[in-house]
Amino acid sequence: MPFGKFESDRGQVVNYERMREYRTKRVVDQMKKDGLGALVSFDQYHVRYISGVYITHPVKWSEGQCVILLNDGNYYVDAGHIFVRSAMPDELPWLKGRMLPRLGTGKTVFTKEGLSTFTKTVAELMAKHGVSKLPIGLDGCSSEFLMGEALKDVGIQAVDAKSTMFESTKIKNQDEIQCMKIANIIADAAFADIKDAIRPGVKECELVGIGMKRLYSEGCDETMEFVCASGPRTNPLHIDFTDRMVEPGDHIIVDINGASWQGYKTCYYRTFVCGKATAEQNENFEVARKMMYDAIDAVKPGVTNRDISRKFPDSPKFWGWDSWSDVGGYAVGHGIGIPLHNLPWIRQPAELQPEFKIEEGMVFALETWYGKKGTDRDGVRLEDVVVVTKDGHEVITHWPVDKLTECWL
Repeated sequence: MPFGKFESDRGQVVNYERMREYRTKRVVDQMKKDGLGALVSFDQYHVRYISGVYITHPVKWSEGQCVILLNDGNYYVDAGHIFVRSAMPDELPWLKGRMLPRLGTGKTVFTKEGLSTFTKTVAELMAKHGVSKLPIGLDGCSSEFLMGEALKDVGIQAVDAKSTMFESTKIKNQDEIQCMKIANIIADAAFADIKDAIRPGVKECELVGIGMKRLYSEGCDETMEFVCASGPRTNPLHIDFTDRMVEPGDHIIVDINGASWQGYKTCYYRTFVCGKATAEQNENFEVARKMMYDAIDAVKPGVTNRDISRKFPDSPKFWGWDSWSDVGGYAVGHGIGIPLHNLPWIRQPAELQPEFKIEEGMVFALETWYGKKGTDRDGVRLEDVVVVTKDGHEVITHWPVDKLTECWL
């Protein structure tokens, strides 16, 4: 990472113009492969991926903001973080000439008539760009069925475009990877503050607050509520946090997931212990660590997600259970970028998941858990993020993983 997190007159950290152009081109190229004339995304992360526009938390739920992308690379935006939409290009100059008036979309619209502004605008844009006879892809709105029916009334065929967007976002360029490296460095800073705060009596919710304070102070633009589970809540693993107070000898599992720098997310588990780790705790930790690194060591271009899955235990009985539905989250992987979850998926059992080839430029997380069922409350969860390189992979999460992190000694 050159110099620091932000641009300066003596070093470039991220080339944002190159990154925006790369992302839009990825979607356009995939649209052409899929035979789409246009694509409309209401997904908050895909809107940002295509246009660079951030949709703020209070309006995400309504799915009422969108980007319309034509297969010639032009796009138009009904989204933003300013009430006066015409002012958006003052802060985001690449949006000049791309801002649309409010289209009145989202899951609060219940009739085709309520979508008349949307359908009229889409029809006009597709005619203007000469793609009226091609289908339009819809992505990321729970009202897609209603929208499809409304578009059919104006002569436009609508199809689902989730797979188009998943394929578009799976390969990252150097700028996206740099953003993700910085996001994980910020997560390390939050882990450090959490480690320093772990002592008897501290509550799980306090540790989350301490971590979030550091994330935002280091420049995160958003962060999801991350996991903080302690003591008996680590086995079986709970993926939330409570006001439980930490006791001496407890494991504390923290997942800084969804911390976002320039839009790019972390998903990063580490396990701490309040006090000095016992021999049994260290043994459990080593089982989880080896499980994760057996999978990481298999990562390289040309293998498949199934090849990586086969490095994990091949039976739920490894964790003491009879069904994969009980332990399916204990050895998994998932792509990551602006969305928290993306291609490729890495699941168990290997043969029952859709198969994807691992390609250079993919970035994904691999996460494992181990604990003894019914006999030991200490569970261990670990997760690292890897970038697929030309000849193999690079791990971009650097909090020490050779042993349990001991706190309050």
